[in-house]
Amino acid sequence: MAAATQSSFAATSAWQDLAATLTAAANADVLLQNTTPQPVKVCFGGASAPASDASGVTLARLETIVGNAANIWVRSPGGSTLAVSIGHSGGVAGAIAAGATDAGNPVKIGGVYNLTQPTLADGQRGNAQVSARGELLVALSSAGSALSVLSASADGNGTSGNGLCAVARNLVFNGSTWDRAKKPASTARLLSAAATTNAASVKTSATDLFRLRGYNAAAAARYLKLYNKNVAPTVGTDTPVATYYLPPAAPFEIAFDTPLYFSAGLAYALTGAAADSDTTALAAGDVLCLNIHYA
Repeated sequence: MAAATQSSFAATSAWQDLAATLTAAANADVLLQNTTPQPVKVCFGGASAPASDASGVTLARLETIVGNAANIWVRSPGGSTLAVSIGHSGGVAGAIAAGATDAGNPVKIGGVYNLTQPTLADGQRGNAQVSARGELLVALSSAGSALSVLSASADGNGTSGNGLCAVARNLVFNGSTWDRAKKPASTARLLSAAATTNAASVKTSATDLFRLRGYNAAAAARYLKLYNKNVAPTVGTDTPVATYYLPPAAPFEIAFDTPLYFSAGLAYALTGAAADSDTTALAAGDVLCLNIHYA
């Protein structure tokens, strides 16, 4: 028993409920010691006084007894003083209930499972929260705000505040949000250029471009233009994100150490001159086996 309070109690010739006088003694572990030569009768339990002394235990001088009951009946025909220690076998109890304004210096042990988590007001004391399995629940926060959890199985994780990656996978910053690190999973192919600017849409949503390769079969340079669009470009009007020189009568390969990111989508065109406004169409077969590797 961990003693919380100590007191004394004067027994008389009539049965008295010690727990009614020392309210902290009700349903607590109570140690009684007879500190006078007179015998004392003690009876734990019973809503009313015992019918006879046979219901109680006799304490001689300096003898002790420990018990726990809602009612603790005591009587001493000659009058005796009892030393009373009141404690709690479940551990040290704090003086303030959970959800009440804090005060004192409590010792909190263990935790409480709540199906619905409590909401406390400023300055209130609360219990440590545990799961239904007894695991301690911990909320990560920064400057008073809960940390966001960055799921590595989804793109578009926000950049405001701090974040915790829930899965040990790489994330790559695209200039606006954090996305999963990807590998090329798709390829767009143009086996033989038509006698046009060959304007086409590759992907209609956010795209990571990894590699471009093919062969310029023409005797003069040709130009590959990339657009951040979710539809085929209007060649000569839309502004390319990038323009690549394709040397004459030679293969070409353009690779990116870090994928080139297109937020709206990926589109391309092939022209005979480099200017953004150029609309010079290719001759059929000028560019062969154009492969665009993307994710």
